[in-house]
Amino acid sequence: MRFLGKLLVGILASIGFTVVVSIAIGAWLAFEYGGDAAQPMAAVPGKMVVHVNLDEELSESPRRGFDGFNFRRSGMTHQNVLIAIRRAKADPRVVGLTASISGQAHGLAQIQDLRDVIADFRSSGKKAWVYSETIGEGGPATPAYYLASAFDGIWVQPSGNVGLAGIGIEQPFFKGLMDRLGVKANVIQRKEYKSAMENMTNSEISPANKEALSVLLGSIFEQMVAGIAERREVSADRVQQLIDRGPMMANEALDEKLIDHIGYLDEFDEAVDDEFAADEIVEIAEYAGFPPPPDTPKATKRVAVVHAIGEIFRGRDDDPFSSGEGIASETTAKAVRDAAEDEDIAAIILRIDSPGGSYVASDTIWREVVLAKEAKPVIVSMGNTAASGGYFIAMPADRIFAQPATITGSIGVIMGKLVFAGAFDKLDVNWERIAFGESAGTFSAVSEFTPAELSRLNEMIDATYADFTTKAAKGRNKEVADLEKSARGRVWTGADALQAGLVDELGGLTRAIDYTKEKLGVAEETVMLIPFPRPEDPWKAVLRAFEQGDLPFGLMSALRIIGETAAALAPLRSEARALTAGGMRAYTEPITVN
Repeated sequence: MRFLGKLLVGILASIGFTVVVSIAIGAWLAFEYGGDAAQPMAAVPGKMVVHVNLDEELSESPRRGFDGFNFRRSGMTHQNVLIAIRRAKADPRVVGLTASISGQAHGLAQIQDLRDVIADFRSSGKKAWVYSETIGEGGPATPAYYLASAFDGIWVQPSGNVGLAGIGIEQPFFKGLMDRLGVKANVIQRKEYKSAMENMTNSEISPANKEALSVLLGSIFEQMVAGIAERREVSADRVQQLIDRGPMMANEALDEKLIDHIGYLDEFDEAVDDEFAADEIVEIAEYAGFPPPPDTPKATKRVAVVHAIGEIFRGRDDDPFSSGEGIASETTAKAVRDAAEDEDIAAIILRIDSPGGSYVASDTIWREVVLAKEAKPVIVSMGNTAASGGYFIAMPADRIFAQPATITGSIGVIMGKLVFAGAFDKLDVNWERIAFGESAGTFSAVSEFTPAELSRLNEMIDATYADFTTKAAKGRNKEVADLEKSARGRVWTGADALQAGLVDELGGLTRAIDYTKEKLGVAEETVMLIPFPRPEDPWKAVLRAFEQGDLPFGLMSALRIIGETAAALAPLRSEARALTAGGMRAYTEPITVN
């Protein structure tokens, strides 16, 4: 009887849960589809100003899995914003661009991407204005001002600041603390510039690391000074003097011609109305959802875009409940392979923003890039960082683009472990080991490397470094000895990497797109960017997650029906979005670029 009672309760619970889920799904479908259907098709304004919030952090890659549920968020990615501004330049319906900014929400290479498309927008004769309550408040905000300086007119609230105050790096060193705790770092590196773990092995910065970071920061600082000087039409020396004085109050910045107007938001809005005389101001996500102008030509070629964002690790990335970014070797390699084998795809753009990770995982992806290159052009666009393993997967490409501030290189290898033996001694904790094989304790956290273990690990590190430099030299058409001068674990800015021969050209994602069009012989035509792998419908992702679990009787069938229904409605949903101003869905859909 108890068994029958539990079965009955389980069935009733399943039915109840299914009803609740079904009601929720029905409400969601009504919200997503019914709301659009009930609204008349939104008219595209005849004259509009496009507004972009530059304080919104933009992901490099599309959202995936459970994170793909929209819930009325814009869904804009960095790529979407760049392409939307680029499209607005040539759109006769767009008469101007406005933006808001207060701090740094983007990496330096992303900032340079945005500066490039804003400059391109302004080259059409259209104006671009930016408003800020304060560019930084009580702290430095040089990168934010560097981005703001790309605009024609800069407005700041009377009580605001302009946080020009230089740039710097502060790094803690923990060796003294670790000595007190009885913890020791055993680290093997190739070579002297590979300094990722030196804050645990040293009490202060090493000469090699200090040299590399000084050159790196100096390059970035020079880029910012030159960019600000060019846009504000003052000398670089004067910009550096103002940075040394900073941060500044709004009235001081106005006197020094760093900004153009002081005013509150309502005054800015009034000035925008007077200057642009537009029918409407639309957010960039809404603009991206509008159909293109009627005379826009259809795409003649399809280009795959593979996003490699985050730390590189082995295996697959198929957890629908994970919203974090990472480069899974199997998933990314398959995306490159699928794009290479797709006859409708004419070229591949690999967008990389990664500090590296697993060497083996990087090598897995590298192999697929090498094979893909035999089938069609492979172009790399580096984001904020493409270092170590991030550079490894880029180096065989036909052409590598980096922004001047991109952090790249770091051709080197590092391996190590933390040893807690001293800490356990202080705590009177005794460890005993029973093992078979002389090397069984190599990676133990309670013993240091033995001379034999160190000898063997050094052989492995040497072999890995030789493999890295050999493949890099082949990819860059260099002799290994010449490549070695740019390797040794050293990081470079994109500007310096160009001089070192590690990248081919300075430019952002839009420049990589233009080069790809040139390579395909369609420089003046429109291409379609196709994301690889295609983002999975979030309902399918959730359904797959449930299939891997132990669910009550009957619930799996109900969820399968819901998932299949949502998947079947997906094309209708995409079409409805494309025909209305209901929002930007391009992060899961192909994007046309002219």
